[in-house]
Amino acid sequence: MPGASASAGIPASVSAHRTKCMRKILYNMHFRSQTSPVVDHSEVVRTTGSATGCVVSTMIRPSGVQADIKPSDGDLAFFESELRVTGPDGFQEDGTITIGEDSEHLLRFSTVGEGHLTADVEPGMMTGTASWKVDGGEGQFAAARGFITSTFTINDTGERSDFQCGLIFLPE
Repeated sequence: MPGASASAGIPASVSAHRTKCMRKILYNMHFRSQTSPVVDHSEVVRTTGSATGCVVSTMIRPSGVQADIKPSDGDLAFFESELRVTGPDGFQEDGTITIGEDSEHLLRFSTVGEGHLTADVEPGMMTGTASWKVDGGEGQFAAARGFITSTFTINDTGERSDFQCGLIFLPE
């Protein structure tokens, strides 16, 4: 295939950006947050919240899929963002995730393309999803790259329940 990497069918223009070996961190967290509108900006919502580490179990059974999320030991992670509504069901979001209570370990993220919202899944509940790219960070994440997926609900009192899965790459 012309212009493609021999290793996996990845276009040469993408694989050419690879540099040195990277350490991979895969994480799952369940953030519980509060959203609030920004004064004088009706289309902007701020979110602040926290999460513990968690253990996610997915079982595939004859009856279908079962899933369970349990908190794990360790420090808290903190989430802050600004979500900007861009249309009837679209948004962009950027923010930070800080790992540890008095930590200098911080990830910066922003939406890849546009996130999606829908209000018709359950009464009094809005659901949404977005893919974020890691825009670097501080401490452990100073040279971080990668992606995070966010799938969330926001109820009519502004409580946000956000399930995040991140794949972060750090230089070795």
